[in-house]
Amino acid sequence: MNKLLAKVERIHSDPYFTVVHLHVEGETRLRTIKTECPQWLGIGDAVACHIPEAALSICKGSHEGDVSIENRLSARLEGVLRGEVLSEVTLATSCGALKSLISTEACERMAMSTGEEVTLLLKAVDIKLHPLL
Repeated sequence: MNKLLAKVERIHSDPYFTVVHLHVEGETRLRTIKTECPQWLGIGDAVACHIPEAALSICKGSHEGDVSIENRLSARLEGVLRGEVLSEVTLATSCGALKSLISTEACERMAMSTGEEVTLLLKAVDIKLHPLL
């Protein structure tokens, strides 16, 4: 499980959903969507963002233009551990090291190599928030 530390900048709710705007290290900003705003969550709170490895998609080149996913992180490919079915990709970002699990078939099709610059795409519903005590 990937873990990033963040601070809550804004909480925007309607009767159905809540969008939590987060500030991670540097200039990185993420958004997460919840069906309900957690009772413990407030603006200015420090939180841990837990992100499953399988929730991080990787995009090479300029093909990410018209994608509905708004959470995008620039990353450098640090290493690939290829398995028969899944490959674990280690990435360096301004927020720290992250890992992504992708199919080995996708990894080979994308011809991923160490040192390459990529973009990570992260759906807002895949970010789980936990309070920092």
